[in-house]
Amino acid sequence: MELKLFNTKNSLLLKKALETYGLERAAISENIANVNNPRFRRIDTDFSSVLKEEMSDNRLRVTDPKHLDGSKFRTKAQSEVNGEEGVDLTREMSDLAANQIKHEFVSKVLRRYYAGLSSAILGRNR
Repeated sequence: MELKLFNTKNSLLLKKALETYGLERAAISENIANVNNPRFRRIDTDFSSVLKEEMSDNRLRVTDPKHLDGSKFRTKAQSEVNGEEGVDLTREMSDLAANQIKHEFVSKVLRRYYAGLSSAILGRNR
């Protein structure tokens, strides 16, 4: 009998959210790095539709319990390019700040989940 304490539906969703926010940060960073390049076309950083799709699927597809499949996210990050010319630095910095807040929130929730598991395993109160 296998216990899935570390890979529950919610914990896998939180891990997928962290991965999504990491990819979003990378795309925003790419946009910021090319702010002075007039030929660069902004990479769209709205990954909320991908995360909603994963949430509605009711299960996360993984190849191994220790790995998360991020290929879908990388494909979308590289292929979804906005038709705008150039990059608006103010918009990118705003997106980066919002992304950081989301990432920190999900990190705290996941940390509390694991702290609760640790308390249960060790028999201690937090």
